[in-house]
Amino acid sequence: MSRRAALAALRLYPSRWRERYENEVRALLDDRPPGPRDAVDLARGALDAWLHPPTPSRVPGVAAIVGGGIWTAWSIVVLTSPAPPDWPGYLQEMLLSAAVVVAALAVAVTGAWLRVGDDATRFERLAIGVAIAGHAAWLVMLFAAALGVAYGAPTAVASSAAAIGTVLVGFALVAADDERVGMLVAIAAVGLLVPFVAGWLVFGLGWTGAGVAMLQGPRRGRRLPAL
Repeated sequence: MSRRAALAALRLYPSRWRERYENEVRALLDDRPPGPRDAVDLARGALDAWLHPPTPSRVPGVAAIVGGGIWTAWSIVVLTSPAPPDWPGYLQEMLLSAAVVVAALAVAVTGAWLRVGDDATRFERLAIGVAIAGHAAWLVMLFAAALGVAYGAPTAVASSAAAIGTVLVGFALVAADDERVGMLVAIAAVGLLVPFVAGWLVFGLGWTGAGVAMLQGPRRGRRLPAL
């Protein structure tokens, strides 16, 4: 059972990792029968391999540009519409695409946070926890609004929680000497907290800029590992 669990854990690793190391690990498992702790260690290692790839992933930067670009476009549509929508400002036809944006920005904020490095402090772990929980709640409330279940204050509270967590992630990046990305992420999130659609435009443009900055390469700050 332990060996099957260990082999199952191996399948959780990224394909590039398996191409390089899987045969070696399998040989070790054949030489020494693994115990339950070995399977747990392998599963933990798989999570670490996904979170800290050997080469920086471009996915978070692309996700930030896509999410920020879509949000910017909708912000312009809402700002120029003859009849402004009810608070908190969503048009019915934008709800599903807004959900796509929130999902993309959850990926983007996670990728931004990973730039802090391996030695994240308690504050930095709290920051990403609040950001992810806020984005998850925001996503749920957007689907609820699309289905006509709930809208208004619950949607605004969820998006505000996501924004507060994102501001904290921005501060964490600035503290880690990744000032450019950190400031853009924080400015974008503050824009979302402004109770006017003009703040949405800041949110979209800020995330677009942060995505461009992330794609330009990792910042070698005081606590970021050199690549």
